[in-house]
Amino acid sequence: MMGLESGQITLVPHDPSWSELAEVELARIHEACPERIVEWAHIGSTAVPGISARPVLDLMIGVEEMMHSGDTIQPLKGIGYRCHGEQGVPGRRFFSFSREGRALVHVHLYRVGSPLWQSAIAMRDELLNNAERAQEYEELRTRVMESDPGDLAGYEQAKRQFEMACVE
Repeated sequence: MMGLESGQITLVPHDPSWSELAEVELARIHEACPERIVEWAHIGSTAVPGISARPVLDLMIGVEEMMHSGDTIQPLKGIGYRCHGEQGVPGRRFFSFSREGRALVHVHLYRVGSPLWQSAIAMRDELLNNAERAQEYEELRTRVMESDPGDLAGYEQAKRQFEMACVE
């Protein structure tokens, strides 16, 4: 089943339909604000066949300049997204799409070519192209979840540390 309740951490086996769902959702997003979004990508674990993932699509959309990012808020709200501002990541706007209390899609908006943009692409590509690294990532996330199943902050921190080490 797609989606997670707020604060929930669950990993599920990869679902091959995630790539198609991501393409459909990215097209819907681009249609909502075609003037500002210049690039888009499916990122995160749901973009990597063969590894488990939280069943929430992570999508990345890019603008030429962050000063234009505000122009995306109302169009995305119009198609059901909620804007959370930077949510602790300077240089990002974060959006979520939920149904029936379950987060289905997370959208990360960055300036195309920014370090945040480059890092997200590099991490996805590293996991796609390096099966050993993808397995390490899977094992880390599983180990962190098993040690403290309700610690979302700890889970996110462990992931960030791994990601930073991968893209250095």
